[in-house]
This record gives sequence, structure tokens and C-alpha cells, in this order.
Amino acid sequence: MDALKTALSIFSRKQKISLLPFFVTSVFFLVQPYEPGSTFLGTIFKLLPILSLIGYIMNTRSKFPSKTKNANLDTIMPEDRYSVFVMLGLTVSVIGDIFTSISFTLFIGGALFAAVHLFYMMAINAGGRQKGKKSGCSWLFFLLFLNTFLSIQAGTESYFTILFLFFYFIPLFMAGWKAASALEENPGDKAVLLGCIGACLFIFSDCLVILEHNEYPIPFASFFYMLTYYGAQFGWAVSTSDYA
Repeated sequence: MDALKTALSIFSRKQKISLLPFFVTSVFFLVQPYEPGSTFLGTIFKLLPILSLIGYIMNTRSKFPSKTKNANLDTIMPEDRYSVFVMLGLTVSVIGDIFTSISFTLFIGGALFAAVHLFYMMAINAGGRQKGKKSGCSWLFFLLFLNTFLSIQAGTESYFTILFLFFYFIPLFMAGWKAASALEENPGDKAVLLGCIGACLFIFSDCLVILEHNEYPIPFASFFYMLTYYGAQFGWAVSTSDYA
């Protein structure tokens, strides 16, 4: 309980209020009986936490409604480029979630999530959080990428799937590498730390869902996949805020 209070203490009162819809909808989805893709309601419940995070960024990083009551494209978009790219990534995630919930459009959804990771990489570049090219974790993420790909591809006989996984893992692990490199350059920055946590959780959650799709016997895989997926998106969303 003390650890939870310490973690929540970094957020301001406005941030906590803005994050309340995310916590309520994500907990509800994790405990409700609907499976995404099996019912229309299941898919809707799956999308609500991500939509709540989009609302969080709009509420904390845009002019509307704190600076102006006039809602239009200019006022609802975040004022900084880092937040713009993260919000674009969350928006594409919503579309990707819809496609991955339909069995015959699964690969389209996967391609959209590859674009999500590209948006998060662009956010790090746009925000100037990673300025140097050298990083102490470069080999770590390269070896993680190589080991993960070789391990997972062994479970499928489809050359198309193997090729798809290879090109999907590239932006996934590169986003993790860039986030970790940004943390190396900004070790005391809480926003950068939260973004790095989000990127690493995304790697874990994506590997879980791929293993589950390949019918690996992992207990409670669906639950832990969604838990880490929401944690990943939460990390990226709250990394847009200031914690000075």
C-alpha cells in the first residue's frame, strides 16, 4: 500500500482526476466476462481505457479546456510535439485494437501496431529526449530482439508469419531501445522513466499475445497480456506530463 501511495504521489490532483476514467475502465475490462473479439461489447470495453488516455493527454497538454473553452482541432491537439506523437500512437492503437479483435484482419491490426511503435519513436526524437547515438543498452536490445524473434518464429511454419514477425519486432524493440537510451541521458527525469517503462511493458505484452496466438501453454496469458498492455499505454501517456 505504501508503494502505491509513493507511486501516485508524483501525480498532481489534476492528473489523478484525469486518470480516473482510465483506472476505472481498465479494471472493469480486466474483471468483466466479455472477451475482445467474441462480442461487440468486449471490443468496446477493451477500447475504453485507451480512449481515456487520449482524453488524459488532451486534458493535460492542450489548450482545451484549461486555457480556452473553444474546442477545435487546434485547441484539442497537445501544444508540444512529443505529446502529439504519443496521442497519435494511442489513436492508431484504438484502430489496431479493432482489427486485432477480428480474426481475418489480425495482420492489419499488427501492421497498425507497428505504426504505433514508430509514432512513439518519433515522439522521443521530437521531444529531444534522446540526443546521442551511442547507448550502453544497444547490444542488450539487439540481443533481446534476436533471441525473441528466433524463439518465437520457431513455433510457426508460415514464411509469411515469420517475415511479418521480423519486421514487426524491429520498431517494437527500437522503441524500447530509444526509450532506454533517453533514460540513460536523462536519469532523473520521471517522464522519461515512465516512457521507458511503457516501452518495456509493450515488448513483454506483445510477446505474450504472440505466444498465446501460437498456442503456447501460458497460464492466464490473456489477463497478463492485457494488464501489461494497459500498463504500457499508461506509461507512454503519462510520460507526456511534467513532474518537476
